[in-house]
Amino acid sequence: MTRARRAFEANDLATLDRQQLRKLCHALLIAEGAAVTDFRTRVDFDEFTASTPALWRRRRSLVRIWFRALSQQDLDDVGVFIESAGFDEALFLTTTHVDVSLTAPHGVHIISPGDTAMRIISSPLAGWDSGGPSVAIDRLDLLLRLEGAKVVDRIGIEWLPAVAFNELPPALIESSIEPQDLLERKCFRLLTATFLFDGERFGEAARGKRLPDAVIRWPDGSECSALVDCKAAASGYMMEADHLLRFVEYWEKLGPGLENEGFPLQYLVIVSSHFPGVPGDRHPFVGRETEIRERTGLQLCYVKASDLAWVAASVEGAEAPHASRRVFDWHSVLGHGLVSTEHLLAMIAGTSG
Repeated sequence: MTRARRAFEANDLATLDRQQLRKLCHALLIAEGAAVTDFRTRVDFDEFTASTPALWRRRRSLVRIWFRALSQQDLDDVGVFIESAGFDEALFLTTTHVDVSLTAPHGVHIISPGDTAMRIISSPLAGWDSGGPSVAIDRLDLLLRLEGAKVVDRIGIEWLPAVAFNELPPALIESSIEPQDLLERKCFRLLTATFLFDGERFGEAARGKRLPDAVIRWPDGSECSALVDCKAAASGYMMEADHLLRFVEYWEKLGPGLENEGFPLQYLVIVSSHFPGVPGDRHPFVGRETEIRERTGLQLCYVKASDLAWVAASVEGAEAPHASRRVFDWHSVLGHGLVSTEHLLAMIAGTSG
């Protein structure tokens, strides 16, 4: 799956509505783990006061979005100000060309328009339409709801929404790992560590061998199994004809062996960022579900990675005992096919979906 094509460059920053850019930069700060404690606006700049984690204490930062060309006086003034006001640093996010002859005082950092634009492009919190980038409110809301997962997050729950949109989380932006690979790893880890499924992950190690990302078996001992395939997709996942043929091939290759082991395949579970379509009988899922069932007998299931993350964070945060996790009624959830947040929440609450 490819990442979103975002035709957005440094020169385009100046064309953004000021409020639109301010909201985007606010979201970028949150994605970096910053807590914004104050905000003010002036003629030439918007300013955030932010607090970010450091090695021994939290770090105080002054962040300004400049809407005109910087001068040396601007830099000198803020250098004096942060020293007197007790700030650790000042970040200038610029929207216009920066004169290379400018000298930044100690603790003052200039973020070029190109760097600012690149950070917006690579952020999973940016949504894109004909009007350019804007904050994806649903993703920001999910990020804020997952803040509590930090306490219990030994398996990368927080990273799932970002990598499902085919973007690396800020903590891994410098790494060479691909979001698709990380999605496969963390999804399997979540299913086995939080929800106690047994199984085998194939993932990138089996690339080229025409195998799914994983096969899982039920924690309650149910005599069945499921194929799991993860699809990192910035614009959401829609099953193409060649995908369908590949899923049929997975079933043909693995089905007989699992049948002999006493765990016949019953489900094909696709995990992705979201699944575009008009709700109801016209959703693309409906036709594909019928085709998969006719050709393999499997129940097709679409599950959003963000929903899995949210529910996993709830289970881990509540320190749910293993005995209760083993009896979660996954059959009722996956039986819906197009799985919703409500279906998963009903499952962990012990009610029917």
